[in-house]
Amino acid sequence: MNLRKTLLSLSALAALVPALALGAPAQAETALSGTVCDRQVCVGYDGNKNGFFASTTGISFYGHVDLWGPGLSFRHSPDMQNPSTSANGIGEGWLCAHGWKHENGNFIDMGFPCVQVS
Repeated sequence: MNLRKTLLSLSALAALVPALALGAPAQAETALSGTVCDRQVCVGYDGNKNGFFASTTGISFYGHVDLWGPGLSFRHSPDMQNPSTSANGIGEGWLCAHGWKHENGNFIDMGFPCVQVS
């Protein structure tokens, strides 16, 4: 089974857990440390609730990505091919990213992955 199918299966399972379904986006994944992707956007962190480095990347599109989560200020990348941004954070909660492709004056949703920092 490839990594994308595994992540999709885990995301589907996580959606069935009531605690996650109440407060987390549909593509949420719980992990101690790692990376989660939704379509063409990935978000990840290295560390734990006592301090972590977070990053997000858009894959194969021109636009921007947003990053937010516990103990870090909202980040908005510059418009570019394969956009990315990063920040240091602290605390428990959802670390999320959202990617936006810029095309003909429109913004197209490219993915909204989240991972729980614990």
